Amino acid sequence: MKKKFAPFIIGLGLVSLAACSNEGEENTDSASTEEGGDVEFGSVLATSDAGDITADDVLNQIGTNQVANQTFQLVLDKVLTDKYSEELNMDELNEQIDAEIEQYGGEENFSMMLQQSQPGMTVDTYKQQRVSNALNDLYFADYFEITDEEAFDSVRKSSHILVSFAEEDAEESAAGAEGEEEEPAMTKEEAKAEANDLKAQLDDGADFGELAAEHSDDTGSAQQNGELGYVSEGQMVEEFETALFELEPGQISEPVESQFGYHIILNEDVTLEDTPAEELSTIKTQIVNKNIQEDPSQALQGYRDLLEEYNVAFENEEIQTYIEETFLNADEALENAQQQEDAAAEEESEGAPTEENAEEESADTEEDAE
Repeated sequence: MKKKFAPFIIGLGLVSLAACSNEGEENTDSASTEEGGDVEFGSVLATSDAGDITADDVLNQIGTNQVANQTFQLVLDKVLTDKYSEELNMDELNEQIDAEIEQYGGEENFSMMLQQSQPGMTVDTYKQQRVSNALNDLYFADYFEITDEEAFDSVRKSSHILVSFAEEDAEESAAGAEGEEEEPAMTKEEAKAEANDLKAQLDDGADFGELAAEHSDDTGSAQQNGELGYVSEGQMVEEFETALFELEPGQISEPVESQFGYHIILNEDVTLEDTPAEELSTIKTQIVNKNIQEDPSQALQGYRDLLEEYNVAFENEEIQTYIEETFLNADEALENAQQQEDAAAEEESEGAPTEENAEEESADTEEDAE
């Protein structure tokens, strides 16, 4: 199955250029008053007989790179908010975020998870990044001119019944384990026979959802009558994906063998009109990601075009030079993006939350096929 939550950089990997540059900051909204308004700091922050402390002193203490990173992020957010504020459904986005937080047991647990995986990240910062990433998704879907029809044609809404089997080595290990009380997995031959029997029942008119709920070894999707939702290319193991995309709408496959067992796959008969706008938005983001993976320079050109459209100018020469070299010029920007991606992957491998932290969605089964 498809995973529902990626806790750090949501959406386009290229957004990490700006979003991850804030790593280690305690709170990006610290410049707001308790009443929610912005603070007017002024140019002089403190005076003394020894001399004044100015805003420039503080910014120099922070460092040009960090200031430039934050400047670029704020410019993007401001421009994209102006461009897409009417299209971004904040109520819907907040509901998604609240559901994710609840999935991890509440805000306190969610905050601990963020701190473990990305020190310095707060729940508020995470929410801000979700908004920023959603705005970027809207922009690049427009930039690549991805229509609803193109998005819908690139996916299949599917359900499946999984009959798993144990490999020979696994069977021998299970037989030799002490205190093992669970029912042993079926052999490959037994699983194939079971899958063929289920397919025969379906051919005789049995309800797919009922059989999935009762017999599928994909426990996560079984709770949803076998539903996997909308599947795009590259999300499933090759055998599953090939069979799914060859099925006609409403057609059920013969048992398909993969490393996880035997799948009986249903290509659900749905139309574009049946597909929720939220789902189409997610699919468009997947297409954008694929396009950018194939040619990352397209994303950089997209940013350049956006800044030009809004007549963005960076008044400080050092900030302008840093932003051009880091975010807008292909070689430097792509190298930086790769470094950010590698660093994020290393952090995730060392301390990122696992599926066990959240509500299990297809444990021990097809979800890992991604």
